[in-house]
Amino acid sequence: MMKAKCRIKYFNIEGVPGGSQEWCADFWMYLGGCAALAACDQAICLARNYGFTDLYPYPAEDLKKQDYVDFAMIMKPYIHPRVNGVTRLSIFTKGFGKYLNKKDYEVEFETCSGHEDYGTALEFLKRGLDRNLPIAYLMLRHKDPKFHDLNWHWFSVTGYREAGGRIRIQYHTYGEKLEVDFEDLWKTGMYFRGGMISLKSIKKRLPESE
Repeated sequence: MMKAKCRIKYFNIEGVPGGSQEWCADFWMYLGGCAALAACDQAICLARNYGFTDLYPYPAEDLKKQDYVDFAMIMKPYIHPRVNGVTRLSIFTKGFGKYLNKKDYEVEFETCSGHEDYGTALEFLKRGLDRNLPIAYLMLRHKDPKFHDLNWHWFSVTGYREAGGRIRIQYHTYGEKLEVDFEDLWKTGMYFRGGMISLKSIKKRLPESE
């Protein structure tokens, strides 16, 4: 039975709920750094929630805007913005996986294509958030104009709650904490749909014996 609600341990940055690509002075990161920032969010939560402090090179319990921007530039080469955007889940898992591997971590991602049915997506969402880590969500196109600001965009899902028989999800983007009906969001009515990514497992690679 699904829990009525779940909220991961997320973070504020100098009083702001999460980071924002609008803080970035770099043109490409300002324009299309959302995928890299979603990876930054996961790395910061791994440092704060699981003690993998080497994944975030600044004080994880005292987050500063400039540190976050600097970290975004570290992540940029792994999930670099491009003209058409980071439009596939595999680009994210490959790039963020390389960053984690370079830090000597073995990782496994779990993905949910936007073409999966709502029930499958809901189970994926629940399973991922139970790990106390954000889910990276890619929205490509949605027929409903109320989701215009989320088109062609990555953001971090950080919780859900049941309300009136519906599931509402909490997500962070552009330095804001927002909420939306998950079924309305998931059923885009479009061919290009995106999907979700959750970090399934992570462990430190043991040093090779001499």
